Amino acid sequence: MDITDKLLDKYFKGQCTQEEQQAVSSFLCQVDELPDYLVTKAEWDDVEDALLSAEKTDQLFAKIKESVFPEPRRIHWARNVAAAAVIAISIPVGYFLFMKPRANPKIAQNEKHQKEEAHVTPWKSTYNYGNNSEIVILPDSSEVRVYPGGEISYTRDFIREKREVYLKGSAYFKVSGNQQHPFIVYAGGVSTTVLGTSFTITALEGGHTVSIKLHTGKVLVKNIISEKGVPSFSNVLTPGEVLVLNKNAGTVKVADKQAPVPLTDSVSFNFVQTPLPDVFNKLGRHFRVKISFDDAALKTMYFTGTIDLQIPLDQILKDVTEVNNLTSARTNKGFIIKK
Repeated sequence: MDITDKLLDKYFKGQCTQEEQQAVSSFLCQVDELPDYLVTKAEWDDVEDALLSAEKTDQLFAKIKESVFPEPRRIHWARNVAAAAVIAISIPVGYFLFMKPRANPKIAQNEKHQKEEAHVTPWKSTYNYGNNSEIVILPDSSEVRVYPGGEISYTRDFIREKREVYLKGSAYFKVSGNQQHPFIVYAGGVSTTVLGTSFTITALEGGHTVSIKLHTGKVLVKNIISEKGVPSFSNVLTPGEVLVLNKNAGTVKVADKQAPVPLTDSVSFNFVQTPLPDVFNKLGRHFRVKISFDDAALKTMYFTGTIDLQIPLDQILKDVTEVNNLTSARTNKGFIIKK
């Protein structure tokens, strides 16, 4: 399968078939010179040269020797005599031909390489391997806060037409205004289009939900790929609203504008055999909401899993309580958990 710019674009937008994904992944693993968007210059300079084994070295030298020093052919004695008679005539002509300018192989190879590179879109990619959020300033001065485990990719010349960013994981965007060049983020099969605003998108790799929370301005959110059981949608969000796409349930919901604002910029909470009272207390502190429950009735119940904090709290509580045969309800003061 040919790896084209169009196929690479589909890959980063999450629109590839399984066969195309495998082909692109294989291509990215096998190329000798990685495109700039896959590795920074500093990372490239830090890589040490790999040493070839003696066996591999001998095999490589044998191949080069075959190409540069071919085995001489055995010529019949009579042919040798005839060749000797022609040598005297050939020398002036051979000398003249030898003195003619010849193409430099290195220059020819470089020209070919440059022509091939001209057809490759210059991409840049940033992956956050750390435990804290990382700030990335895009070429148009837009600011992206990439949360741990998140990755953004974009073309170096994306400000010429559309400003397109591809996201895996979670990131906060503060977009510079530009009426002529819309800013579009692709994540989890969903596109978010803005002109100048701030918002947070969470599309964890391998997860079943995609959430977009708008902080300021206005955005258009819609699905860009068709998946079985997932309805088509196109929603305009206003500040404070959160759109949550649940691919498993096949639902798209826009949360209440008055949804509580988290205290921190954490992406998720990980729990392992954690007593339910501790889970609810931690969620209450994070969202600054009172969660009431009977501590004695729940202390023998435990929860193991990862909670995406970009999802509205009422949905989080519903997911946690259903697993433990409990119910959650909103009250004037917050939430109450019951058996």
